[in-house]
Amino acid sequence: MTALELRDYIHADVWHEYYKFCVERNPWDKTLSHYHMLDYRAGGNMSLEEYFAAGKYCLNYPQYTDDLNQPIVDNILKYEQLSEDLSLVFSLLGVPFTGNLGALAKSEYRTDKRPYREVLSDNQAEVISSVFSKEIALHGYTY
Repeated sequence: MTALELRDYIHADVWHEYYKFCVERNPWDKTLSHYHMLDYRAGGNMSLEEYFAAGKYCLNYPQYTDDLNQPIVDNILKYEQLSEDLSLVFSLLGVPFTGNLGALAKSEYRTDKRPYREVLSDNQAEVISSVFSKEIALHGYTY
């Protein structure tokens, strides 16, 4: 359920009272991670070129914005600094947090740990820049 759907579903007082946050990730790294997950689920037979040809990217922006493409959550944490950002959020909410999430989500999918700059071609990087232009502008990501 998107934040917009949730906002329209619950009572306005609840929406305004609750602290709403989500997590966004560097789009080049996120795209490469998404590719590895889909490749893993497909039995390891999908090339990166096939992934790009399919054009099905992991766009999170519509999940936390309204009809005008404006964020409607209170905070957007960055995956790259998740422990630090969660520490601030949990402190604000009075939730105990040691700074350790205790797990690495989906880490088994991506066996190639090279930085995205070493994996993506210039064309692939440009495609990601175009597809994720709103996220890049909003969060200040750079290639």
